[in-house]
Amino acid sequence: MQSIFEWIKNYYSKIGMNYHVNPIIFVGIHIVATPLFILSVSWLISRYYKKKDILFPTIVIAFIFNAANIYLVIFGTHIPWYIYSILASTTLVSGYFAYLRIKKRIS
Repeated sequence: MQSIFEWIKNYYSKIGMNYHVNPIIFVGIHIVATPLFILSVSWLISRYYKKKDILFPTIVIAFIFNAANIYLVIFGTHIPWYIYSILASTTLVSGYFAYLRIKKRIS
């Protein structure tokens, strides 16, 4: 019996081959984006308290937040329509909760 790690690795490798997306790059984007997202939120809050423009940090946060999804949409092929709807709904829901957390930190 194969371990859970091997099963997960095989599963994502198979999906990656089907949709022409490298799972290592996809997961790597998530790993790199998490600390960058935290730093960007800190940057936005800092600029907010200094009464500076927060448009650019907001754009950076949105890009970092969606980097893995952007990779999937640009490089993926033959992706089923329901994956796009899942991406859109999870982006909206998690984006809303991120907005609430940022708003709470500012308050």
